[in-house]
Amino acid sequence: MQWTAHPLAENPWPKSTLLGGVVAAVSAGAAFSFEGLEYGLLSLGVLFASLSSYFCPTHYLLDEEGVQIRHLGRCRQRPWRQFCRIDRCREGIFLSPFARPSRLDPFRGCLLRAPRDPEAVRHFAQRHVVPAAL
Repeated sequence: MQWTAHPLAENPWPKSTLLGGVVAAVSAGAAFSFEGLEYGLLSLGVLFASLSSYFCPTHYLLDEEGVQIRHLGRCRQRPWRQFCRIDRCREGIFLSPFARPSRLDPFRGCLLRAPRDPEAVRHFAQRHVVPAAL
């Protein structure tokens, strides 16, 4: 199972335009308040990097071996044995290595953005993820 998620293209244009405007305004504000164009460019770079999953497409591949996520030239692969919990969230499907919700979930887990058919992704993942005993 494979798909590409690109929130910039999938969300309504007013939301994307507003986000772009906020990023530009914050960068311009940094350049103005610190009196240097380089601070504005640095701010723009940091904001773009932190929001890159919204602005740039992410490619997902789920197979019998595990999960592969490619984003901005970086490829992360995780085998199914590393996950023991599947949660449905607003953005898609979240795979966690913890049996119960943890504060470390955002750092150790894996979000699969599946805007079109999240239930198909969840069913595919459930066939491979073995829940851990509580």
